[in-house]
Amino acid sequence: MRVGIVGLGLIGGSLGLALRRLGESVEVRGVAHHPDGVVAAQQRGAVDRASSDLSDLADCDIVVIATPINQIRPVLERLAGVVRRGVMLTDVASVKRPVLEWARCLPEPSLFLGGHPVAGKERSGLSESDATLFRGETWIFTPADGQELTPFDDWFRLVRAIGARPRILSAEAHDRQMAFLSHLAFTISTAYAETVRPVADPELGGPGYRGMVRLSEGDATLYEDITATNRGPLVEAIDRFADVLRNYRERIASGDQVGDLFRGGVHAAR
Repeated sequence: MRVGIVGLGLIGGSLGLALRRLGESVEVRGVAHHPDGVVAAQQRGAVDRASSDLSDLADCDIVVIATPINQIRPVLERLAGVVRRGVMLTDVASVKRPVLEWARCLPEPSLFLGGHPVAGKERSGLSESDATLFRGETWIFTPADGQELTPFDDWFRLVRAIGARPRILSAEAHDRQMAFLSHLAFTISTAYAETVRPVADPELGGPGYRGMVRLSEGDATLYEDITATNRGPLVEAIDRFADVLRNYRERIASGDQVGDLFRGGVHAAR
C-alpha cells in the first residue's frame, strides 16, 4: 500500500516511522512545506521518499493530511486537483466538524474520512517523532452521515498494525469529547501556570506542579487554531469547570469539610 503524508511534524513523522516498520508492503511518501523538512524526514527515516510537491502523492492509495488545522483547507483544495480518482484521504486534526465541511471540495467527498489519533506529546516537531506514539491509543474516525467505510478497510488494518485502536464517532460527538478531554486540559494547565508563576517559585514545585504545567508548554499556536474551530464545545467545558471550581472555593472558604469533594474527584478520574 502506498501512503502519502502531508506534514512531517510530530504526528506525520511518527506515522511514517510506524508504517515503515511494517516492512516492504507499505511505501511511505511525504510532503513537507520546506526543503529542510524534506531532508530532515529522509534523514530520520520517516519516509521512503519526500518532496515539497503535492503532485508526488498523485498515485498514492491513501493520503493523510497531518498539517496544523489552519492549513488543512488549502491542502484539500490543492489535492483536489492533484490526486487521481479513487485515492482515499484522511486527516489527523483534533477538531472534525470543520474538516468534514472543507472536504466537500474534493471530486469524491465520500473518499475522505475524518480521523484523529488521540496521541501526542507536549512538544511538537519531527525531532519528537516516535514510531511507538500510537501504540495502545485510540484513533477516532468520524464518517459523514451514511458514509460507506468499506473502502477504508485496508487503512483500518494499517492503523491496527501500528498499535492503535480504531473507534467510530460522529464529528459532533468527537468535538465535544475532545473539548472536555483535551482542549480543556490545555486551557486549565495554561491558566494554572499563569496563576501560580507570579506568586510562587517554580523551583520549589514538585511533581504535582510539574504535572500541572506540563501541557502549558505545548504549541500555543496549535491550540489557538483548535479553540477557534471548536469554540462552542470548549466554552461549555470551561463553564462546567468554572462551576465545579466555584463550588470548591465556596466550600473551602466557609470552612466546610471537603474530603467528600476530593474523594469524589478521585472516583470521577477512574
